[in-house]
Amino acid sequence: MTDGLEAIDLQILQLLSLRFASSSADAEKHGTGVGVGDEDHRAATLSRIRRKAFELGIPVSLVTDFWDRMLDAEQARLEQVLRRREG
Repeated sequence: MTDGLEAIDLQILQLLSLRFASSSADAEKHGTGVGVGDEDHRAATLSRIRRKAFELGIPVSLVTDFWDRMLDAEQARLEQVLRRREG
């Protein structure tokens, strides 16, 4: 793998870390995760992401699968944060 690709991979991981940290911080601050368990919010998010992936020429099915799994992981993580807060 070239150094350029490794740098991009690292940036992707750093952005994912920031995204999870931000959603956890929001849950801590507001006592709930925005959109957690809200299927309408999830569908709107996936629709927006699919459109953007298409515009960018990224395989839409790959991005949709990734985002769907990420939202599942985010929901589980936020539920864990909220349980800790209650306990």
